[in-house]
Amino acid sequence: MKNFYLIFSTLLFISVCAFGQKTISGSVSDDNGIPLPNASIEVENSDKGTVTDMDGNYSLEVDEGDFIIVSYIGFQTQRIEITDLTTYDVRMSSEEDLDEVVVVGYGTQKKKNLTGSLETVTFDDPVNQPVTNSGQLLYGRFSGVQLTQGSGNPGADGSSITIRGIGTFGDSTPLVVIDNIQYDDLQAFNNLAPQDIESITVLKDASASAIYGARGANGVILVETRRGKEGVFKIQYNTHYGFQEPTVVPNFLNAPDYAMLMNEKFLNEDGPGAFLRYNQEQLQAINDGSMPDQFANTNWADAILQRATIVNHNLSITGGTKKSSYRFSMGYMGQDAIIRSNFRNDRYNLSFNITSDVKDWLRFTSVTNSFWRTIEGPTGGQDALTGDNGIIFGMQRTAPTIPLFYSNGEYGIVDGAWRNVNNSLPTQNPLRRGFLGEFQSDQINISHRAGFVIKLAENLEFDTSGSANIIYNRSSDFNPTFVLRDWEGNPVTRNDLNTLRNSTNLAYRLLNENILRYSFEVDDKNNFDFLLGHSLMFFRSDNFNARLSGFPTNNLFQFNAGGIVDPAVGGGAFEETWQSFFARVNYNYDEKYLLEFNIRRDGSSKFGPGNRYGNFPSASAGWRISQEDFMEDVDFISDLKFRASWGLSGNDRIGNFIFAQNYNPSLDYVIGLDSQVTGVALTGLANPFIQWEQTEQYNIGMDLYLLNNRLEIIADYFSRNSSDILYDNFPVPSTIGVTNLAARNSASMINRGLEFGANLRGQMGEVKYSVGGNFTKFFINEVTSLGPGGEETISNQDIIRVGEPFGAYFGWQADGIFQDLSEVAAHPSQFENPLTGPGDIRYVDVNGDGVIDQDDRTVIGDPNPDWLINFNASFEYKNFDLSMLLQGVIGIDRLFMGNGNLPMPDNRSNSLDYWINRWTPENPSTTLPRVGGQNNTIVSSFYVEDSSFIRLQNLELGYSLPKSLIERFKLDKFRVFVGGQNMLTFTNLDNFDPEGGRGRQSNRNVPIYKIYTVGLNANF
Repeated sequence: MKNFYLIFSTLLFISVCAFGQKTISGSVSDDNGIPLPNASIEVENSDKGTVTDMDGNYSLEVDEGDFIIVSYIGFQTQRIEITDLTTYDVRMSSEEDLDEVVVVGYGTQKKKNLTGSLETVTFDDPVNQPVTNSGQLLYGRFSGVQLTQGSGNPGADGSSITIRGIGTFGDSTPLVVIDNIQYDDLQAFNNLAPQDIESITVLKDASASAIYGARGANGVILVETRRGKEGVFKIQYNTHYGFQEPTVVPNFLNAPDYAMLMNEKFLNEDGPGAFLRYNQEQLQAINDGSMPDQFANTNWADAILQRATIVNHNLSITGGTKKSSYRFSMGYMGQDAIIRSNFRNDRYNLSFNITSDVKDWLRFTSVTNSFWRTIEGPTGGQDALTGDNGIIFGMQRTAPTIPLFYSNGEYGIVDGAWRNVNNSLPTQNPLRRGFLGEFQSDQINISHRAGFVIKLAENLEFDTSGSANIIYNRSSDFNPTFVLRDWEGNPVTRNDLNTLRNSTNLAYRLLNENILRYSFEVDDKNNFDFLLGHSLMFFRSDNFNARLSGFPTNNLFQFNAGGIVDPAVGGGAFEETWQSFFARVNYNYDEKYLLEFNIRRDGSSKFGPGNRYGNFPSASAGWRISQEDFMEDVDFISDLKFRASWGLSGNDRIGNFIFAQNYNPSLDYVIGLDSQVTGVALTGLANPFIQWEQTEQYNIGMDLYLLNNRLEIIADYFSRNSSDILYDNFPVPSTIGVTNLAARNSASMINRGLEFGANLRGQMGEVKYSVGGNFTKFFINEVTSLGPGGEETISNQDIIRVGEPFGAYFGWQADGIFQDLSEVAAHPSQFENPLTGPGDIRYVDVNGDGVIDQDDRTVIGDPNPDWLINFNASFEYKNFDLSMLLQGVIGIDRLFMGNGNLPMPDNRSNSLDYWINRWTPENPSTTLPRVGGQNNTIVSSFYVEDSSFIRLQNLELGYSLPKSLIERFKLDKFRVFVGGQNMLTFTNLDNFDPEGGRGRQSNRNVPIYKIYTVGLNANF
């Protein structure tokens, strides 16, 4: 009987299931009835699905009451309920991507109605890219935008950003606007949690950025953080863990080669009677390793550089009702240094925003973004890693013959030749430097904006807001007493006076903005939008610093711990204010003919009373030719628009009080025979006529969308002419008693270039893809004037010269290597140096006067790129996804003279291992000079290298667990991924990363790192 009931129940269950299940079929086509192959049909909340065949047909097993989701790239997704029907033919409507609303200055616009040059990237899901600062999210995504990461210092590894090249002699950093809060630098952007960012928009031409007036002269980066959504409560947790390691490790000479070349250097410098660094017995010990305490073979790069961990956590809670929405998030990022040390960077993020419709006519918004960053490390902080006394430079400055540790446990600081007649020099030991003393710093940055939007009438609203950005910095730097001993325990160097340096800085920026918006249409054809605004901004910075020495112990380092030697205090404050009036008018006729006008009047306290205000207008127009009647039959073009714009913008990023006369208070006078008094004197002349720098920009562009908007092509030609640039190199007669003249509005420069980008979205079978790329070609970056009486500015390595790129490398033109004395004799005299000989670099007599001297310096390289190239791609197959970013910089020069590039330049430094192939009588090299030669270490084209590169900037592979599995754990999504940053670089440059910052000593910075990570995304 029991078996009968079991069999009956089973048959009943099967019959019910069979009754509920059925197979449906049908076709999927576009608006015109054309079949769509590879369209996706999925059963909602299940793993069942299929795709259409080449004729657009499909069949699928479903249950009554199910919903199927029909999707195809470029078309609107449809959700269809399964009833008693068995055939479902689906007609897909084109996806109105061009109706997408994008963020612009002080508002939003439909993408199809834009007339300015701008680009937007939207992050539908939280960012997993393992960036240590959010500015790096711009890599590979925007044309015309160049990022350069100069260092891998934790907490100081942000990239510089320039938009469409450099257009001023001063600060070229773009304005950053995060949730309508304005920032002059990249600090707040870099420290924003990447998972909190929803979109980034770059405004590039004057018509797009002119609404920000002078503050937008270098371009504008608009950042929108994520918001809560109506009816959705969601908890998201995102994390990744990984490690960093240098992209490139320099290869220095080993100990035997170092000793050989060091001796050769002195022999070439001083002749046969030279005192050599290492005698034969010592050379033997270096080669056979028989005296490891006195003569080691240390690879300092391997000893100092390490694999370092990085971790990121982010938790967010979002929700909302019809009246209000909110989002709260908190994050943590921890980063060790790739330099073996106690250096560490930790960042904590907190973000909260709320939007509430208090009344039908009143909306309240509040946004808070904040971070707290702590840095711990050896004395000197960031400077302990970089610069003239930093660990990286110490890798080269420390002889490989010095051991990492002596057998007695002491740090190695000298080798066995330090008591020779030609003695080797003690080192601070780069490894020891990484653990010496204690440095601590805190940076707290809180940004808050609160505002009301008041609906005054139909299509008329008033937006008023106030924002505050508060920045607090504190640092404590303790340098202890110490004694450094050799392998026998004998003191070599010591510091008998410990010192504590403390500093604090409090800065805040207050901003009030009031904006009136009004829009209306006439006859459904003529559409108008008006914006009128006013803003006030105030900035103040106060700093204080103090120093005290002579503490009785190294274990206590507070000012009240007993220090009494050399007390010193300092500090200061400054304020800046701005006031602006701005307006914008948008007009479009039937979304076919588009016009936009902007005007902004800016006032800045950095100028004198008569020159504080400047007017900055712009105008742009667009023609959507695809909307014309004669284009109706051109089916493959979804949209085609031509754009043109013109505008003026200003720049006030200069020092304070240049317009006011300053006096030097640090001058002492002697009255009578021995009476000394402190006095002040005028040593520089102010310029009361100083005014705004001005940039005039032109832009011509085209937006083309094909194949139901699946293929997007964007092209722009731009020209930027900067005038009235502040410049200060003017001759001052010594007879007037001053040494310099304040800057004058006198210089000018020009930038021109072309941008082109294309993106294609599609689907092949079950694979969805998006592939895109862009390039920027810079035709010209040239200084066109320095003004009447302006003289060229020549530094140790570059020049500001009319007709040349800004900051071009300046030095002597190398022309091979002298091979014998006859070549030396036949060549013009080099620097009147009779010791010039075979093996030295031969320089070009540029001016043809028969001698090589200062007048033969010329432009030897361009630090500005010719091309920027980007490529991105993403693929989805079932539960797998793959994305990648590549970026390249082509035609860019770097000057390398700082860390091993020179041939044994002094009495201690090592050189890179390629110098083993230097010129010698036995090896008459035509590419490398001799060591210890004459004038071989001056700035010349010999040290300029093409640093073009293409880099796999980011690669990420993810897998989302099936819904049928994660629903058991009440999860909406659970995705695991592996990824990397800077994983592969293709370049002809050796020993250094090609992206590193410009300058002869930029390669003393911490190497740029690559990152490998594993992580997960979970939605509840």
